[in-house]
Amino acid sequence: YKTMIERKDLIGTEFQGRKASRVIEIPAGGTFRAFYEAEALEKELGYQVGSMCASEPIGFALGYDYVAKWYNIDHGDRSRLDGLLLHDGGFREGGVKVIFFNQPHLGE
Repeated sequence: YKTMIERKDLIGTEFQGRKASRVIEIPAGGTFRAFYEAEALEKELGYQVGSMCASEPIGFALGYDYVAKWYNIDHGDRSRLDGLLLHDGGFREGGVKVIFFNQPHLGE
C-alpha cells in the first residue's frame, strides 16, 4: 500500500460522533482506485467492509460476515462498527480516508 498516508493530526477528531484512534488517507488516482485500495487493506486486516451507497460512509467491522449499506444500519449498530471509509470528492474519482474508531491491529 504505497499510497497510504498516516494522518496523526486527525487522531481524536470526531467522525459520525465517534473519535478516531487512527486515520489513513489514500489519495485519488483513478476510477475507484483509492476505494479499492482501502477495501483491500481492510480485508487484509480481517475486517468486513460494507456495501457502497452513493456518497454515504461505508462501515467496516471485525467478526461479522456482512455489513449493510449505511442507510440500513441503525444508530445502535453504527456504534458497533470498528471504523468507516469516507470519500474526498466521491468514491469513484476521489481519495478515501480510513477512519478507525478502535485501535487496529496492523501487524506492527
